[in-house]
Amino acid sequence: MAKESSRRKRVSVSQLKPGVYVVDLDRSWFQTRFYFHRRLIKNTKDIEDLKRHGIREVVIDTARGADVEAPLADPLPETAAVVPNEEAPAAGPETHPASPSEIALRPLTQELEAARTIHAEAMAEAQKIFDGVANGSPVNSPAAQKVVTDLLGSITRSPEANLLLTQMRRFQSDLFTHAVNVCVLCLVVGILEEFESDISALGLGALLHDVGKTRLPRNLIRRKEPYSESERTLLAQHPKIGAALLEPSKNVPKLTHRIVMEHHERIDGLGHPLGAEASQISPFSQIVAITDAYDDMLTGRKLAPLQPLEVLRQLYLQGNAGVFDRGLVERVIRCLGVYPAGSLVELNTGERGIVIAANRNDSLKPTLRIISSRDGLALSNGPIISLVETDTSSVERRIIRALDPGKERVNPLAYLKLAG
Repeated sequence: MAKESSRRKRVSVSQLKPGVYVVDLDRSWFQTRFYFHRRLIKNTKDIEDLKRHGIREVVIDTARGADVEAPLADPLPETAAVVPNEEAPAAGPETHPASPSEIALRPLTQELEAARTIHAEAMAEAQKIFDGVANGSPVNSPAAQKVVTDLLGSITRSPEANLLLTQMRRFQSDLFTHAVNVCVLCLVVGILEEFESDISALGLGALLHDVGKTRLPRNLIRRKEPYSESERTLLAQHPKIGAALLEPSKNVPKLTHRIVMEHHERIDGLGHPLGAEASQISPFSQIVAITDAYDDMLTGRKLAPLQPLEVLRQLYLQGNAGVFDRGLVERVIRCLGVYPAGSLVELNTGERGIVIAANRNDSLKPTLRIISSRDGLALSNGPIISLVETDTSSVERRIIRALDPGKERVNPLAYLKLAG
C-alpha cells in the first residue's frame, strides 16, 4: 500500500476552523472522552467541544485537511501510520456535496463487497490450515500471514465493513470461523489504537490462538460444557500445544508465540496453562483474550448466544472483577462499538434503524439508516442520520433498545447502500 504524504504541525485549539484534520490531542484518551483522536473538524461545535474538555493544543495534518496560520511550532516530520478509513475533504468543488452521514456510509458500501470476498478467502484458507494441522501437517505460517495481510488491508479501508461481516457470522461456531472473527476484531483494535509495527504479529496470534485445539479429540472441541475434570485439564493444555506447533515455523514473531501461549491467562492469576498474573501477561495476549471472549459470547460457542450489548456488559463485569484489565476492556469496547455496524436498534421516536458507523466520540450516538418510520412503515432506502446531528425542528432521537435482527427477520446487508 502506498504511503500517504503527511504534513503535520502543532497548533493551538483556538486556531482551529472547519475543514482542519486533527490527528492528535495534547491529552490522553484516559483523561478525556476523546478516545479516538483523529477527526475532521466539521463545525465550530467540534472546536468548542475540544475546548470544553481541556484540550489546548492539537496536531493537524494539512495533507488530509485545511491548513491554519501561524503554527505554534515547526511542522512535525512526515510519518507513515496505519490510519482508519475516514473521509478526507474532497479535492475540489462537488456539484452535490454529501452530508456527513452519507460520508460515513461511503467507505462501508465501497468496501463491503471486496471485504466479503476477502473474508470468504480467509475462512477457506483458515480451514485448510486448521485441517492440515489436525491431520499432522505443520502450521502453514506463510498462508496464515497472507490471511492477516489481506484482512488488514480491508480493515484499514473500512473497519465497519469488516465488523459487520463478523456480526453476520454470529451463529457460526466452527474453529476456523472463530479464528477469523477474533483476527478481524483484533486487527480493528490494532488499527484504531495504532499498534503499527506490532499489528501483524497481533493478527497472526489472533488467527492461530486456538490452533492447539486441532490436536485434541474433535468431539471434545465441538461439545459444549459441562466437561469432566479430566476433560477440562486436557482442554486447558491447548495453548501449550499451539505454541509447540508454532516452534518449527520460520518467521513467526515472538509476540505471536506469546499470544498463542497466553491467551487464556488472566490477570487475577486464575487462567491457564501458566497461571500468570497481571504484568506477566502481554497486553496483546490480553487483547486476544478479550476478543476471544467477545466472539465466544456473541456466537454462543460455549453457552447461549448473547446480544452485542449484553456481551459488552459481561466484559465490563469481568474487567471490574479483575479477570481482564479494565483499561484494555474499555479500549477494546470503544474500538468495536457499543452498537457495532449492522446492529438493529429502536429509537425513542418509534423508528428503527441499522447502525452503519460507530461514533467513537459518543458510543451511544452512532450513524444509522432508518429502515422503518415511527408509524411502522418499512423504508427500503430510508434516510441516513447521525444521532449526534440534532434537528431543532424535531424531537432528539436516541436509542432505547437493541433488537435481534434474526427474530425481527431483518437482513442488515439489504439496507447498506447509498441512495440514488
